[in-house]
Formats: sequence, C-alpha cells, structure tokens
Amino acid sequence: MDILDAVGIRLPCRGCGEPYEVPLRDIHLSHDLIRHGGCPVAEETECPPLFQQFLADDPDIVALQQAWQKLQERAQKDGGELVIMSGLAAKSAEDRSKAA
Repeated sequence: MDILDAVGIRLPCRGCGEPYEVPLRDIHLSHDLIRHGGCPVAEETECPPLFQQFLADDPDIVALQQAWQKLQERAQKDGGELVIMSGLAAKSAEDRSKAA
C-alpha cells in the first residue's frame, strides 16, 4: 500500500460546504509542480493542483512516506503486512492496549 494514496486531508468545499478529500499524493505532486516552474494561473479554479501545495509541507509528506516504507519493510520481513486499521478494528486494538 502506498501511504500517500491512502491518506489525505478532508476539507469543506468553499462553494457548497460539502467535504472533499485531497490525497497526500496530490499535495506532494503539487509541490513538484511548483519546483518545476508551476502553472501561470491566478485563481485556484484554474489549476487546483497548484494551490494544493498549501495544505501540507512537502518535507512532512516525504517523511511520512519514508517512515511508512520502513515500517512496511519491517512488517514484511516478519511475514506480516502494514495496514491502516479503521473503525471497530482500531477501537478494539486501542481497548486491548488500555487493558494491558
């Protein structure tokens, strides 16, 4: 699993207020776009990727990606798989750790 595709930032739409999600991969690519000259636009609606760079700092995204990769390699070495636990599974694991 690529962590940058699995994790993102949820934001309210400025137009309608409904939430939408921006994957960290898109934000990372937005930073790449800027490093390579960017887009000559002034409005967010003209080039959303250009404005996604403001959602998170690229060094933090890269650090998360590297940490995930390191943990994933270790899990695989031990015969396991690094996963994102959601909902009840995460709550159950939290309850077990509190009981220990």
